[in-house]
Amino acid sequence: MKNCIIIISLLFISSFEFSISYRKRNHHFDERLEQLLDILKLHFTEDFDETITFDANNDNNPDSVNTEPQVDPNDRVNVELWNRLNAEDEKRMPTIIDYSDEVTATAWLKWYLRIAQRHHQVSAHLHWNYETNITKENQKLMTAQSLLQSPFSHKVLPIAKKFNENLKESENDDLKRIFGRLATGVVSDNMVELKQASRLHAQLENIYAVAKVCESSDPEKCYALSPYLERVMQVEKDYDRLTWAWKGWHDECGNKVRPVYLSYIDLLNKNIKENGYTDLSEYWIKDYEMGGVVEFEGTIDQLLKDIMPLYEQLHAYVRGRLCSMYPNRFSCNGPIPAHILGNMWAQTWHDRFDDLMPYPDAPLVNITEVLLEKKFTTHQMYTTSESFFTSIGLYPMTPKFWARSLFTKPTDRDVVCHPAASDMGYHDDYRVKICTEIDDDYFYTIHHEMGHVEYYMAYGEKQSFAYRDGANSGFHEAIGDTIGMYAISPSHLIKLGFLDEEAVNQHYEINYLFRLALQKVAFLPFGYIMDKYRFLLFRGKIDREHELNSRWWALRVYYGGVMAAVDRSDEVNFDAGAKYHIPSNVPYLRYFIAHILQFQFYRAMCRLQGVTERLHMCDIYGNKFVGAKFKEMLAMGSSKSWQDILKVLTGEDRLESKAILDFFSPLHTWLKAENLARGYPVGWM
Repeated sequence: MKNCIIIISLLFISSFEFSISYRKRNHHFDERLEQLLDILKLHFTEDFDETITFDANNDNNPDSVNTEPQVDPNDRVNVELWNRLNAEDEKRMPTIIDYSDEVTATAWLKWYLRIAQRHHQVSAHLHWNYETNITKENQKLMTAQSLLQSPFSHKVLPIAKKFNENLKESENDDLKRIFGRLATGVVSDNMVELKQASRLHAQLENIYAVAKVCESSDPEKCYALSPYLERVMQVEKDYDRLTWAWKGWHDECGNKVRPVYLSYIDLLNKNIKENGYTDLSEYWIKDYEMGGVVEFEGTIDQLLKDIMPLYEQLHAYVRGRLCSMYPNRFSCNGPIPAHILGNMWAQTWHDRFDDLMPYPDAPLVNITEVLLEKKFTTHQMYTTSESFFTSIGLYPMTPKFWARSLFTKPTDRDVVCHPAASDMGYHDDYRVKICTEIDDDYFYTIHHEMGHVEYYMAYGEKQSFAYRDGANSGFHEAIGDTIGMYAISPSHLIKLGFLDEEAVNQHYEINYLFRLALQKVAFLPFGYIMDKYRFLLFRGKIDREHELNSRWWALRVYYGGVMAAVDRSDEVNFDAGAKYHIPSNVPYLRYFIAHILQFQFYRAMCRLQGVTERLHMCDIYGNKFVGAKFKEMLAMGSSKSWQDILKVLTGEDRLESKAILDFFSPLHTWLKAENLARGYPVGWM
């Protein structure tokens, strides 16, 4: 699922690739760099792993949940040494006489990748430090490293492009594939702009991380997004209190992000154009390997169109029920106000399930209550997830995972709490960054993020460095979500002792499907719009003075039937910027694609068990045969086209909306009948 292959990580794209990698994404830059960094292991065997020894609190991490695993504190990246070694190696670039000579190309790659790997490891280390301890000093270190790497990136890109052009007739597919990826990199000669881009990116991260909303009646009483404001959006029922939280966050975060973000993307767009791309959207799209701009957007448009009949029925039912809860607050025939859907961005609606439950006589098990009743610790949340993976033959977490991850929100410093998995690219160092709370959402999120780590380990074991990446930018997210769905399925919860088997009847199953649809189906228009809006912005098709904010809401209304909680202004508001992935500049269609892929993965694994109906009751826990097929796909990394890799598990070679429609077919049938019986109108325009 990784984003572009930007091995040549200069600051401009490094800034957005870092965001892609180190949050839900850390699965990008890291792997992407790694992927292009180690290709030589195809031709040169250099073992970068070494025996792990034990020591607690590695990385000075007081947030570790497990004091048993210990790792050697010296088994880490040495920034000063790595940079010194790179400075020496850069002077030893092999002589190039013939760019079509494979021996020369391989020797040059060996030289290049050794340096690039060290750059990657240092950047990953410094970025982790910044995100888990937001200080000016850590920001300066990260910026300085990016500037230090920039001359190398600028030096090697033209050479990589020449090799790419001259090796097109080569029979060595690996060389062609690697140089083809390297040739898509970007560089900049303008050091002033590089420094400015780094500063702006850090400023955007800081705005999001430290923004707080204060009580109207007590300006001294202020709250951060996590956990307070997020919790308010999840559990509060009062319309006006929800309005306060929603407006406060969008004003305090989005409005402040606005001027910085616009300057930032202008620099990125300028740099991208100087490197031969039409705009930043073309650069992002290229990474998906789904054809050109027109073909890619056409495919995505069609997928959403296929799913809209199901979404519209879901929207109609939710709106009808909420209209009864909040009479005279909004039109029962139009869009739903964003703040009453249980989520700050109305991207998922499942936190309003209790108010919308189709059958109150068959309530779903309250996972949060079960976790609390069983006195689950943070550590148990993670070991429970780990046991799922090991039950199907996947990997246990490494000692460094337990020693160096951030599992809870620190009280002594600011951190970026957005959940992320990270492959640090050095000696089995895999981590997650999650400000864990004991509840159902984090139960799911932990399975999701550890799914990323399983993917890292699977292709890390089998693939050369060049192919240690997701098959395309949606695969990583899909892997995590597939496991997350199995984790909360009724069948699995029964096995965990969270749910009584006798409680599961037809009403319970409809309730379960409905809640999952509020999480998965409701997300799809939002996942589509996030980049639809930015593509228009990157292409200069949004008038920034007169429609910067209204265009965002026009798209939200048109595709999703969701509107702003209160009147907004194009002069000061920038509500898109209140969503993490906007200021962090993380491409978002990967999440849309992941929501399609995860149902293809899920359906395929159920079929391997002989389950073709009532897919929602399928559970693969303990099935090592299914796990072996899943692992086979994971282990391929990006060594083949994503279509070929998808086919290994599913037998399909394209994105297919039918999988999600098959899964929710019983609910779709129920919604159509229920909306008709209740007289709920379908649509919102």
